[in-house]
Amino acid sequence: MKRLIPVSVLVFALLSSFLPRELQANGQPVQANQEPSIIYQVAADGKSKKIIAQMPYMHRGAISPSGTYVYAERIGYGKDDPTVPYLYSIPTKKLTQLSGFAKWSPKQDMLYLLERGGIIRVNPRDGTKNVLVKAVPQNPVLDFAVSPDEQYMAYFQKNGTSTDLYLQHLPTGKTKRNDQFVSVTPAQRGQAPFYWMPTSKKLFYQTKDAYKELDLPTGLKYVHQLGAFPSYSSDMKYRYMRVDQEEYLLDLTTGKKVILQKQPQSMIEGNLQTIFWSPKGHRFAAEEAFRSSGNARDVYMRLRLYSEAPRFLFPFGEGSASQYNPYSDARDNVRLIGWNKSGDSFYVADWSSVHFTDFAADKLDELERIVEKAGP
Repeated sequence: MKRLIPVSVLVFALLSSFLPRELQANGQPVQANQEPSIIYQVAADGKSKKIIAQMPYMHRGAISPSGTYVYAERIGYGKDDPTVPYLYSIPTKKLTQLSGFAKWSPKQDMLYLLERGGIIRVNPRDGTKNVLVKAVPQNPVLDFAVSPDEQYMAYFQKNGTSTDLYLQHLPTGKTKRNDQFVSVTPAQRGQAPFYWMPTSKKLFYQTKDAYKELDLPTGLKYVHQLGAFPSYSSDMKYRYMRVDQEEYLLDLTTGKKVILQKQPQSMIEGNLQTIFWSPKGHRFAAEEAFRSSGNARDVYMRLRLYSEAPRFLFPFGEGSASQYNPYSDARDNVRLIGWNKSGDSFYVADWSSVHFTDFAADKLDELERIVEKAGP
């Protein structure tokens, strides 16, 4: 068996601090960090990086499979200011506002948009659109996910007090309802209620009470009592596992563990939050939050690289596990935004701050989390 060389880059913002809120004369918060968002391309071995774009300030996003376009969202700073989606072309530096929240197709530069409760597909090269799911105001589409082989699209559609799961065969447009249930409301934008297996043969989805599995070849459904969606490498050789204080990759052929880390007893919340598997092989990148036991309010982020032995990056230079600077700053917002389709590099964005002190008080809930309003 080839030596496993998973690459994981872990980043997370400091979620809270005691920094004073900067105010304008009218009492509203200063929109403090409107510097350009910087996009980096990093080699999969972690040894080199380059800046490929400096785009207008955004708060989150994802890069297209070819690395040509960036889908991004800008959060409004006041209660009535919506979150607005954009498309940015790296070659032309053109920024275009979109008509709805969107996701990239897994293999090609095609955008799927939620538009007025329906779903459309947009070609960013020429702007051509195709309606995939017609908008029905009383039964809007809630979320969707395209399969890795781009043959199917799963989507949730509101049906009174329930939610319907549909599968659409994209080449033909044939659509079938597969389930009805009570769904969960994500705590924040970007938390997907679906997970497609890399083979595109199984779909996992979250309901109010459990995680369910739909087996496409048979149509059978299974119920799982899981704490999170499963996560498999693109080549189906490994599954990411987290048990107690241990993180590892399970070799699906031999059943052996490849240890990623033994969680230190002095740290909490030190697990991977989001796995970004390379489109080829079994490298992966991920985001991680971990909290210092010395201060319950301070949540730090770190970058780490797994090779034959783990080493830590802050963000693109080596350091030890105990060195948090310079990425313990309250307003850092560095995120992974995708892999190059060749699998030889991944992309990291330094977005505008999402620290709660940058937003108006009426933009926050009782836990000081940002409450977002959808755009028009």
